[in-house]
Amino acid sequence: MAQKIFFTCFKGGCGVSTCCAGVALALAISGERALVIDGDYRCGSGMITGGINSAPVYTLADYGRGACRAKQTITPHPKCSNLCYCSSEGLSDLSYAEKAVADLDGLFDYILLDNIAFKSCDRAIIVTEPYTPSIKCADKCRSYLADNGANSIELIVNKLNAGQILSGETMTAREIAAVLHLPLVAVIPEDLNLASGGIKKNTAAAFRYAAAVISGAKARKYDFFSGYSGVSGFLKRKMRAKI
Repeated sequence: MAQKIFFTCFKGGCGVSTCCAGVALALAISGERALVIDGDYRCGSGMITGGINSAPVYTLADYGRGACRAKQTITPHPKCSNLCYCSSEGLSDLSYAEKAVADLDGLFDYILLDNIAFKSCDRAIIVTEPYTPSIKCADKCRSYLADNGANSIELIVNKLNAGQILSGETMTAREIAAVLHLPLVAVIPEDLNLASGGIKKNTAAAFRYAAAVISGAKARKYDFFSGYSGVSGFLKRKMRAKI
């Protein structure tokens, strides 16, 4: 059976789809069979975030109409054989997402659900930015998940900038996790390249560490403050402050 993980946040723009895609790719590269089910039933933004630019042959909407089997909604990632995506674009009855998860359970090691099929999941991961509005929304999200039966709720702090922490502008990830009373899975650094489809090496390393924590594998600890010490780090912080 696959381990099913629900990625969510009440506030838009926190990077739920990005973190879901990044963790799924890291799991797949490590040898795990991973499936991402995109919960954006309006325009399939999670598919685009994950690098699936070609339209799927079938979506969960087709599955709900009885036009295909759940297995036929799977779209393999063009650059990673262990990674697949499933689109919910056009789906009106979201209960079919849960039925599809049950049908696909034995085909994968991990099924990552991007804001869909919460009741099918074994655990939930809240994604938050290190800013007050996002943290407050994450707290409400935690309460909602707990009230609706989530047994395991964890946290990923996304878009965190080491320079801002050292300058006292934002809390550390551990401080944010303590405020929210949630176990911290990983810290994903701020990466302005993600908006244009790129990724920095340290961001990829952070996703690999997140995948290792989620899967329970041993991994070299990710050094979040690497590159922010000394004169070069000081100049980097000054440049970031002007952006």
